[in-house]
Amino acid sequence: MQSTKPESRTPIGLWLCVALSIGMLGRGFWMAFYYAPTEKVMGFVQKIFYFHVPAAWIMFLATFVCAVGSIGYLITRKDKWDVIGDAAVELAVLFGAMVLITGPLWGRKAWGAYWVWDVRLTSSLVLVLTLVACKIVRGYAGPSSKQIASGLAVFAVVNSVFVYYSVDIWKGTHPPKIVAKGDLAPQMSETLWFCVAAFIVLFVTLMWSRIRLGHRRGELDSLYHHAAELGVES
Repeated sequence: MQSTKPESRTPIGLWLCVALSIGMLGRGFWMAFYYAPTEKVMGFVQKIFYFHVPAAWIMFLATFVCAVGSIGYLITRKDKWDVIGDAAVELAVLFGAMVLITGPLWGRKAWGAYWVWDVRLTSSLVLVLTLVACKIVRGYAGPSSKQIASGLAVFAVVNSVFVYYSVDIWKGTHPPKIVAKGDLAPQMSETLWFCVAAFIVLFVTLMWSRIRLGHRRGELDSLYHHAAELGVES
């Protein structure tokens, strides 16, 4: 019998993404703490900005990818789309948690309190809770769990648009979008965009790994179903 290479072997490209992610994140930390100048008003705490903003943007990106996968599944009912949606929603929760952790640390210095019920903060919390609900529904809603979770994902991406533009509509305590206005010093802008690139590479790496895991999980479930049909006990 001719031997074949196992399909579960990790691709070299994925290992390269892992190495690139580690290297870029390490340089991003160095740039944030040593290269970028210290902001005069906020001081050292302002350096959270270089991780808070990229995490928020990647949360939006992951939510959008989750919605694409969910819509694809609702239209085609193919598991490959569901795997993409499930992988993306987990990463959206991960980066959303980073946003909700780094934001209050920054807010404690700016506002004197870890949390205020600002429109941007409240809508961000609702977005993350909606994404968490996607995972909970998927595990406990029974036969229709994938459809319900996909519907919640579509609602989440609509909410993400509201989160992004909320500071333009309502003038709350959250600072306005200074990046789009180009108000950053050159070294600060360079550091921010490098950290954004590092977070994008990290997202691609995690997404690739999670999709591979989702496919392996689907193959394992198929084997269990096949064994059950044959009457084989686990």
